[in-house]
Amino acid sequence: MPGLVVFRRRWSVGSDDLVVPGAILLIIHLICLMIVVVSLSILDYDTSLLDVKLLFYHQIGYLMILCLSISIEIGICVISMRGSILDSEIRNPINIWIYIKTLILFIDVVWLILGTIWIANFYEESFKDKSKKIFVGIVISNWAKVMRAYQDSWDHRCRLLFCCIGSTERSRNSFTDIARLLSDFFRELDVVPSDVVAGLVLLRKFQRLEREAIVRQRKNGTYEFLSGVPITEHTQFLALNDPKSYDFFQTVIHYMYFAQGAYGWPMYLMINRSRMYHLLPELRSFGCCKSHSDEIEVIQDNCCYCNYAALKKTLQVGDVEILYVTYHVDVGETPFFVAIDYSQKKIVVSIRGTLSMKDILTDLNAESEVLPLDPPREDWLGHKGMVQAAIYIRNKLREENLVEKALNRNPDRNTHTFTLVLVGHSLGAGTASILAVLMKPDYPSLQCFSYSPPGGLLSMPVVEYSKSFITSVVLGKDVVPRIGLYQMEALRADLINAIQRSIDPKWRTISCSIICCGCGPEPTSVIEMSGKDTDINKYQEERDSARSTSAHPTDSSIALTIHQPLYPPGRIIHIVRHHPKPDENMLKNREPVYQAIWADTTDFDEVLISPVMLQDHMPDKVLAALKKVIINAADDTASSVNSFSV
Repeated sequence: MPGLVVFRRRWSVGSDDLVVPGAILLIIHLICLMIVVVSLSILDYDTSLLDVKLLFYHQIGYLMILCLSISIEIGICVISMRGSILDSEIRNPINIWIYIKTLILFIDVVWLILGTIWIANFYEESFKDKSKKIFVGIVISNWAKVMRAYQDSWDHRCRLLFCCIGSTERSRNSFTDIARLLSDFFRELDVVPSDVVAGLVLLRKFQRLEREAIVRQRKNGTYEFLSGVPITEHTQFLALNDPKSYDFFQTVIHYMYFAQGAYGWPMYLMINRSRMYHLLPELRSFGCCKSHSDEIEVIQDNCCYCNYAALKKTLQVGDVEILYVTYHVDVGETPFFVAIDYSQKKIVVSIRGTLSMKDILTDLNAESEVLPLDPPREDWLGHKGMVQAAIYIRNKLREENLVEKALNRNPDRNTHTFTLVLVGHSLGAGTASILAVLMKPDYPSLQCFSYSPPGGLLSMPVVEYSKSFITSVVLGKDVVPRIGLYQMEALRADLINAIQRSIDPKWRTISCSIICCGCGPEPTSVIEMSGKDTDINKYQEERDSARSTSAHPTDSSIALTIHQPLYPPGRIIHIVRHHPKPDENMLKNREPVYQAIWADTTDFDEVLISPVMLQDHMPDKVLAALKKVIINAADDTASSVNSFSV
């Protein structure tokens, strides 16, 4: 719905967004009202004294302001609760109430200033000890209320959307950022961030109903969904009981350490909070200002070489020698390091993922660009920002002659026979994949391991070409491999469709998201569709139709952009979770079982709304999941052996 227009300005909130902040202010003012009433009723005020008289009449005046504020806030809440998301006309009177509330707020501030003056002039002299302390407390709390009245409303609402995700430092503001970014993507459609939040709530539930219907109808032979992926008899699970497949999967795990190490000390401390002291001996300031070997080039690390120290600690997974590390970062210029992996007989180039604002700008430069090949191929397209980053690293490798130096590093250990491996996570995965395509003609035996790569990375002809030497890894419902400009357009259509189907007021729709905690009602539109295959099939048809059009759903004069589809690179290993059901007695008390399947490129065309859509992208989560696949596979093998023995 359109943003609220007051004071000749359009705001990024709707007329139905004032329920929560209005209710919060109402509760605060009711508490203040009770305190003031109790103070006036119980305490004795001797109005013959000037300071007490001023205090008494100030309290009476504040009591009247509170009564007016409470009345207006009740009115704002009632009006804001009316109608559905798109039914904004029924809430038109709210503008008048906002103007009245602003006037009362101005009077409240003036009254607080007068109270502050009283404190400055009479507090020390006044004999009314209890009443003046209560008065000071009210003044201070009201100043705090004025300063922070609406400051945190969006943060709380967006965290409410996925309230089971927890409140870690890493994820605290993630969904707020998503809502803000999506509202920018919807700018021409005139929606506010809370509309997007409500749409995400509904879309998550519609997606769940759709998956249930597909399983119920056995569409395309689907008998279950794991991490949003349809599982059929044709689904290829990695055969980890085969020694060759097992060794390959162990290699995938091995190089995830290299991708994680590129992040430096921030990621190391995030993962090893209880072992931070392990870095101290490696720091320059704790080694008597020791300098690193002249043969190891470390560029633009901090004064203590914290990033390099964390990298060395992370790579204690084999016989690894680091040759070159750069932490220089700019738009289109990503940090990376070069190392020799003697245990695998590889030269490794590992590229860092997103860790700075400049990295984010590289991520957001998401238009497609023809890859700089010789000869050029017009249909071989890549993510523009990551193409630039890949060109930067390729040029750096050539200028510094880094690969050749690594190959000639140790003839006694046959380094000249080693082959090249490129690895990276997130932005680093996308950059490594494009770099692999560019360097493949010069290094025919090159391999690339791409962890959690972006979805809008390569056009389909490049993807098909890259399947022989690039292996991608995606965990669960990770949103990044499902996000590109093309996928965002599909998400925009899905959200608009979900918002149009909404029947309930927005506040009720958003509050329904706490259903993931086992409480709260389902939205009416979800209840009406539940279990009705005809309605679900109709929803799918409308969704597909909305995706295919390039026009605004309600105004054909507004053209929506359509971009070239881009996809994740190479062959894709998808780590999925199987959540044991209550009737699975043997697994009842176990954690989710992690399994690895070979996924198709087009399996990641749709953004899956989930509480773990961001957590599944974190490198430590990816590494932990890869390890759990091995553990679960070993447990299954042991169980099979025991069953056979019995």
